[in-house]
Amino acid sequence: MFENEVTLLKTENETQSKNLREDDQRVIKGIMKSMSMFKVNSYDAQVIQRDLIGMAHELKLRDSSLQEAIGDDVKGFTHEIIKNSGGPCKREIVLNFFLKLSGYFFAWFTVFAIGAYGSLSWEANPIIYLFFLGAVLITFITEGIIAPLFSTEKGLKKNLQSLISTLLFVVLTFIIFLLNDKQYTTEVKGGIIIVASGLVYLITRYSNSINIRRLAKGKKNFINDLK
Repeated sequence: MFENEVTLLKTENETQSKNLREDDQRVIKGIMKSMSMFKVNSYDAQVIQRDLIGMAHELKLRDSSLQEAIGDDVKGFTHEIIKNSGGPCKREIVLNFFLKLSGYFFAWFTVFAIGAYGSLSWEANPIIYLFFLGAVLITFITEGIIAPLFSTEKGLKKNLQSLISTLLFVVLTFIIFLLNDKQYTTEVKGGIIIVASGLVYLITRYSNSINIRRLAKGKKNFINDLK
């Protein structure tokens, strides 16, 4: 039901990557981290990774490596690949946000219902909804926008993504602390949230698979197009 061209390509890429040298694996991993869905749609990204793996295999036969072929300008090489791709898909970005939102809400409220309260409903400050929504949004932005910006950097710059992410969570926590009214509570219907978020997750995953099949039409070899 959820199998699509991306899942098939991802499985094949993982298998083929195991036969590469560690330095080539590291280079490809760094390049792929730059290609978030905000820059390249997920199908194009997997095709690009497949082509990079094929390129690495060819270079291995010539006693060379991706690092030698690309040179020091990995960032520039990555930018050219991204520019040559089909670009991001707005529909995929929206679907992935709701996929992450529903997945986190399902997991969090299930843990609360079973572990913390032992009930499908409980009393709590409604500010928790804002905190959870903010946490998902920060995670989504960090993984999709911030982390890719520093994936090909070296030294201290590479660690900036962790610092920015931490600062965003600190700001969110501070805002929630200021808005929190400990005396105001309402009934949290955890059972309804668990069922609703679970349904949204399944529907969104199915919709995402349909969208991937649409993106897969008209295949393209991005690495060869750069030669």
